[in-house]
Amino acid sequence: MISLKSKLLNATLAVTAAIPLATTVFFTSAGSAQAAALTTGGFSLLPQNTVTLSATLQGNSLSFDLPNTFLIPTSTTSGDFTNFSKGSIGPNISFNSTNELLSASNPFLTLIDQVNNTNATFTVTSATYKASQALSSNLIDIFVVTNGFFTTALGEISQGEGIITLQTNGTVANLQDNLKLGKAVTTTYSSSYFATVPEPTTMLGLGLVGAGMVMSISRRRKSILQ
Repeated sequence: MISLKSKLLNATLAVTAAIPLATTVFFTSAGSAQAAALTTGGFSLLPQNTVTLSATLQGNSLSFDLPNTFLIPTSTTSGDFTNFSKGSIGPNISFNSTNELLSASNPFLTLIDQVNNTNATFTVTSATYKASQALSSNLIDIFVVTNGFFTTALGEISQGEGIITLQTNGTVANLQDNLKLGKAVTTTYSSSYFATVPEPTTMLGLGLVGAGMVMSISRRRKSILQ
């Protein structure tokens, strides 16, 4: 798992524009979607015209600002996640001094399947975050990799992984100094989640699509340093 996270972070750092969804869409019936565990495909959460996904980083805590609800674009869903269209996140996740998971609000995600009128959740069991200077010298990329499991309404459990992507202005050194002083950074975010049963290339493709899109979107948005 550590190797996979490393590959995911390294690949994501190289993304500078939206990347086509590199995954195969699996077709399942509504009945089987309700009964089966979430073992194929994934989805992405992206800022919409009417829904802004906003998060605040302060110290080692990342909180998801209200309303912490989201829409799941159908163009980003695949496999067993095809019928999920919206949900909620957080409200927060925190890290220790080595940027490993300290605590998380679980279930971290609640997903709504409006086709089958049912819900599913994602629980975080481990996570790391990393801030890196973007290709543009005045932008910082912040990536939060989460590992855990999905649970369906019928109690079916499957492994999952996700990556949350944020971007703010400045340098990594300034960001670290501001966080040590207790200052807060608020910015938009996107994220992608996927079942970790499929081939690694499928997982990587889903992880990168959200990262690429948020970089394209967030470059047009100005972060607020409080």
